[in-house]
Amino acid sequence: MNRDIELLAPAGNIESFKAAINAGADAIYMGVGKYNARAMAQNFTVEDYLNCLDYAHIRGVKIYLTLNTLVEDNDIVEILDMLSKLYEYGLDAVIIQDIGLASIIHRVFPDLHLHASTQMSVYSLEQVKFLEWLGFKRVVLARELTLDEISYISNNTKLEIEVFIHGALCVSVSGQCLMSLSIGNRSANKGKCAQPCRMKYTLCESSGKKLEETYFLSKKDIYGLDILKKLINSNIASLKIEGRNKTPEYVAYVVSRYRKYIDLLYRNRQKTKIEESDQKNLLQIFNRSGKSYGYLKGIEHKNSITTMSPKNTGLYLGDVLDKKGCYIKIRLKEDIDLHDGIEIYGNDIKVSTIVTSIKDINFKENNSLVKSDNIVYLGDIKENVCISDKVFKTSSNTLNTQIKNMYLNKNNRKRKLELNVIIKENNTIKLICEVNGKEFIYDTLIVPEKSKTKPIDDHMIEQIFSKTQDNGIEFSKIYSQIDNGLFAKVASLNEVRRNFIKKLEEKYCVRRHINKNDIYKVLNRKISVHTKNIKCKNILSIYSYDKSKDYIKYYEEKYHKTLERIDFQVQDYLKYQNDILDKYSSYNLGINLSNFTLENTNKYIEQNLEYLIQKGVKFVIIGSYRYINFLRELKKKYKFYIVADYGLNINNTYSADFASSLGIDIIVPDFDCSNQQIKDISNYFNIELVDDYITVMTSRYCVLGTFIGRNDNKCSMPCQNKKYYLLDKYNKKYNIVTNNVDCIMSIIKDNNLNNTNINCYIRNTIL
Repeated sequence: MNRDIELLAPAGNIESFKAAINAGADAIYMGVGKYNARAMAQNFTVEDYLNCLDYAHIRGVKIYLTLNTLVEDNDIVEILDMLSKLYEYGLDAVIIQDIGLASIIHRVFPDLHLHASTQMSVYSLEQVKFLEWLGFKRVVLARELTLDEISYISNNTKLEIEVFIHGALCVSVSGQCLMSLSIGNRSANKGKCAQPCRMKYTLCESSGKKLEETYFLSKKDIYGLDILKKLINSNIASLKIEGRNKTPEYVAYVVSRYRKYIDLLYRNRQKTKIEESDQKNLLQIFNRSGKSYGYLKGIEHKNSITTMSPKNTGLYLGDVLDKKGCYIKIRLKEDIDLHDGIEIYGNDIKVSTIVTSIKDINFKENNSLVKSDNIVYLGDIKENVCISDKVFKTSSNTLNTQIKNMYLNKNNRKRKLELNVIIKENNTIKLICEVNGKEFIYDTLIVPEKSKTKPIDDHMIEQIFSKTQDNGIEFSKIYSQIDNGLFAKVASLNEVRRNFIKKLEEKYCVRRHINKNDIYKVLNRKISVHTKNIKCKNILSIYSYDKSKDYIKYYEEKYHKTLERIDFQVQDYLKYQNDILDKYSSYNLGINLSNFTLENTNKYIEQNLEYLIQKGVKFVIIGSYRYINFLRELKKKYKFYIVADYGLNINNTYSADFASSLGIDIIVPDFDCSNQQIKDISNYFNIELVDDYITVMTSRYCVLGTFIGRNDNKCSMPCQNKKYYLLDKYNKKYNIVTNNVDCIMSIIKDNNLNNTNINCYIRNTIL
């Protein structure tokens, strides 16, 4: 632990913002309007944001703007106008997903720190170094990485590394989930995720046989407090708490507990035992079926999934022992009080309610706090519950009240300064503080008089200048240099204090200037790189998830044209390299490097890609920028085409232009793109559309390995013997495709695009 680590808190509204500051956050991430990945949170207006910037900077807290969604060309003007206002007020950094937008911001605001959002799906050192080359200051790593993988990256880059340590965990690699978009046209990449991963699904064999119904895709939240020392020792710069849609009470308590134990670790330099009450209260404030470390300690399989409920389950309170009228009888495993929230889980039912009445074991009213291990009757519960149903305490009125009293609607976080007060005969009274490493001298213009009654003394100065009230600054130490026998009016000194603190606060409020002409230059740019150099009108290609079956003849007959290209996953080449090169040598071959590749696949790519290109692979499809520099070097020696797959989330001409400048030849527009956006991109660049099946989810967690193949912590690889799919409540199928080389799961859904009105490649897929 060689340096202080940042504690980064979420804020979805002004109450959470102030709660995070009062609880001890070093920095806060928050959004404006619709341009952030929590578009349905309350968020902030620009005016609110400007006030928050000053409020935070006075107290020594940084603010990062969440601009972490994909944007369209016609959004850019509004975004840059908004960003210029925040920049002028000292915005500390901007968290970005859209690579085109990042390139614009870096040109217009070169000294504004860029943080690569977790929505960029950054999981490798190669991607981090690529972003370092582009001018990023920090990377928020994908939440799929283990502590060892995080440590390897952070110890081999100059960039700051940020890691999620507490809160909700997506089952899909962030930025690579199209499920919400494909089901309800609500894009996760535009902040409108409907969370279909929190729904129940039925796991089926390809024959249609139904195996099990549960919340297969609902991940537990990350709980990193137990491994805090290891996280700090991994050389990361920032510990991030999820929760912009959570309550101010949640934000305050989670931040306060991490603040407590970070400080203890730095003070003691050794492992600090987490108090049981802190652990229990963290689970009480919000958890989904218990603790999980996400991927930090490795893949947790079934323990990482919330099979009982996708919502907050709080603490287990006990089983229903009996029912009497609208009361349930229960032996308490936890304390209970009036106005606590409870949920009751039974067969196919779930009851959510607030405790409005408590009676003791003799059915006498006892509306007060009751300790655990007592038998009580809780009401008013009108729903039909059964004996042995499970009861959970989902909110604690006592805990929430304590949090409100400590952190909400308070001003208990202030910047502490040392003050020198100099009162000399025949001189004006002067106040001196150190501000930003420099001495700040404030001349009050008040000359003290000779005292006729009570002269100024150290005690009087201490009393007057200790009254900082609602300000963001307080004087931790007050030193006085006072000549004997001098007098000044108390009212005048109080006014001096108020004016001085105002001047001090202004010193910490950042003001910068932006030249509007720089914005106009960027907006009026010309597309710098043109790649419309390949004839590609409605050329048919297919992408195979199953090399063993020959669907080529079928596709040629279906579309009455000859196939131009066949693409295979890199894992297929790894297993069947020679077979593919021999059997399909008469076609243009493509290799898909996927949007998420781990160690085994990566080794194969590094060792074999050049050989495959020599042997006839003409198209390399990339789902991330992990291999872009490697491919650019190969392009100096061989002629082949790089295809930017939809995993790169190219949503506007700026991102397409950026990709083209790297040597990318063909672009698959992001699935968020409207027809007009696709046409706009196709005016300048070769594009390819995916006509039938799309990968709507990519995950390091595997449904099959967890629920079918898990035995003594080993997987029997059921994916090798049968095909499986998930069925939702609307009877829509989601095919499960596994890469058992690195155990990556993909969920594949029928796209039904059928858009052939644009000059482009049309890619069809074999499942």
